Amino acid sequence: MLIAAGFVLLATGIAGSAGVLPAMRELTYPLLWWGLLLLVDEWNFRRRGLSLWRGNAAAFFAVTVPVSALLWLFFELLNVPRPEWVYLGGFHTIAGQTALGFVAFATVVPIEIEAWWLVRGRIAIAAPLLNVARQWRWAFLVAGIALVALPWIQPGPWYWNQGMWIAPALLLLPFVRAERADGGTWIADLCASGLLAGFFWEGLNWASHTHWEYAILKSAPHVFQMPLPGYIGFIPFALTCLAVYEACRTIRGSIATGVMLWVLAIGLMFVVTEVYFERGIWRP
Repeated sequence: MLIAAGFVLLATGIAGSAGVLPAMRELTYPLLWWGLLLLVDEWNFRRRGLSLWRGNAAAFFAVTVPVSALLWLFFELLNVPRPEWVYLGGFHTIAGQTALGFVAFATVVPIEIEAWWLVRGRIAIAAPLLNVARQWRWAFLVAGIALVALPWIQPGPWYWNQGMWIAPALLLLPFVRAERADGGTWIADLCASGLLAGFFWEGLNWASHTHWEYAILKSAPHVFQMPLPGYIGFIPFALTCLAVYEACRTIRGSIATGVMLWVLAIGLMFVVTEVYFERGIWRP
């Protein structure tokens, strides 16, 4: 049943992107991703016994979905002082764009986790990294806070703010209780999963009517909408998503928790959308 639903969503997204279903063209991106997530999750479950929702659907929908949206909204806020990307297309109302953004941003953490499972299997973080994070906890926290504050204190050139992609990981790694990975392939697996997810992020964005474009490195070679050097950022971002997902797994997926996280995520999405409309960062 989930496989059929995945194919239906994927086919609807493709039809909307191709103009066969023009009513769906603004929804192409989330349709493509939710369809693909259903199919990839099925593959990971059959191959490795790993699934985002099987046996844990309440925690996925109550915690992972809104936290995924909140994580990306964190980066949207850091994009406000000196926008590095802008959105084109979508709905002309803040309410409609809020709903569209939430459904799309809710895919962020699931995408990276499914990519990690495809590349490596069960989530684990390199033991030396976890040891250093715990031993130098305050240094990690100070560095994370500094990278978050930097875009607001002194908006500078594009490279000035790229540390934001690893900032949440620095703040979380001293505290997460992740399985520890051994062996020299962990960094290679992190790079592979981050680049795999990034390639499909950018590819499906490029195919969507409602999409983002980059305001930096316009003269650099591009793969889809992304300047080629920008793909490097998907590697630290993969670590951030792993740390966030491990933190999510420690949160009990109760009704009260889910309601609180959903209200927080949708409320923040509404505020960010309004700011983006006013500043021309989201252009319907």
